[in-house]
Amino acid sequence: MVARPVADDAAYGTRWSGLGRSGTVTLEAAEVIRVDLAFSDPVETAVGTHRRRPVVLVHLSGRGPDGVQLDGWGESAALVDSTYDAEDAASTFTTLEQELLPALAARSDRSGALVPVGDLTPLLGDGTHPFAYSAVEMAVADLHLRAEQRSFAALLGVEGHRVAPGAVVGLPGSTEELIERCGRLASAGFVRVKVKIAPGAESVVARAARPLTGSGLLVQVDANGAYGDDAAERLSVFDGAGLVCIEQPLGRQDLEGHRRLAELVETPICLDESLDSPHSVVRAVETGACSVVCVKPARLGGIGAALEVIGWCAQHGVPWWIGGMFESGYARGVNRALAALPGGPLPGDLAPVATYLAGDLVPAVDGAIDPATGTLSLPVAAGIGMGPAPELASVRSQVTRRASVTVGTS
Repeated sequence: MVARPVADDAAYGTRWSGLGRSGTVTLEAAEVIRVDLAFSDPVETAVGTHRRRPVVLVHLSGRGPDGVQLDGWGESAALVDSTYDAEDAASTFTTLEQELLPALAARSDRSGALVPVGDLTPLLGDGTHPFAYSAVEMAVADLHLRAEQRSFAALLGVEGHRVAPGAVVGLPGSTEELIERCGRLASAGFVRVKVKIAPGAESVVARAARPLTGSGLLVQVDANGAYGDDAAERLSVFDGAGLVCIEQPLGRQDLEGHRRLAELVETPICLDESLDSPHSVVRAVETGACSVVCVKPARLGGIGAALEVIGWCAQHGVPWWIGGMFESGYARGVNRALAALPGGPLPGDLAPVATYLAGDLVPAVDGAIDPATGTLSLPVAAGIGMGPAPELASVRSQVTRRASVTVGTS
């Protein structure tokens, strides 16, 4: 029998579930906003090429116990289409507008206060819309943190910690190009590079992997579920190359196939798309489908679910790392705080936003990698992103779609 995730007993889990219980925040307005940001360079994966990054935002307005006006922001990780997940930017926007934000507003109408973070799952988190739910969860937490004048890092107890950043490289054109690009990233301070792969690209990447890993750079590959029955034959070319892991080689539902593949190749198997809840993480690890876990809060069902997975992995000695979804600088601050938690995480997708987006929702913060340690500092400002919040006027100048939800006292 596969064990259910055990509740972690670390302080960060308790603090997260208790956020918002010690004070009263009144919710006065709620809206969902979509903006579209451009990638600096197209990102090519096994399932498509991304040129623009739609960002669906939840914006909540309210007042703290002292009557001060506050804004809370949440960001969905949903992409432009459903090639990565059933939820895309358009469906997430609709779910937020028609279901989740009205439910949040109705609960606030009855109680007179914004719901605490720990009460969100019974209210909204049925597991059917994790990307939409995670945006609401983030916005609610942000509003409570700003009312308490605390940062997410302070809530988790990781203020002052530093994190090791990894970068992501699209499908390479040649071995020489990949070596040159990874060399530039290593010189910039990145300690890990994740390379996208697809059938036919294995030999290009494998020839580059050996000299790169030999230089001390951590290298992993990400297939985005592109392989089939010949996966073992194709991917065994990486055996002995020193890769950290092969991420999501088979389809998201194929745990048995991943289990068999893990027995046939030497490189550890990591799962991403297959891991859509804390329970699915435990099942995948305990059945042998993977030995490395990619933690993506939105895919798992929010920050609370991510904390549960991180606690379980730390308890059971399972390597984990924070995966990225090409977030804005606002949401990337959340990922940095999670990556700073104890439990020995591997370097995550924590590259500064300027390395992949041509523009951002927030002003740039100090994102320089310390070349001596290969680490990044955490932002320190109050709120969930711990840096500058999206500036409302600036966001609205870039809006491609917007809808407000009525909030009022019943």
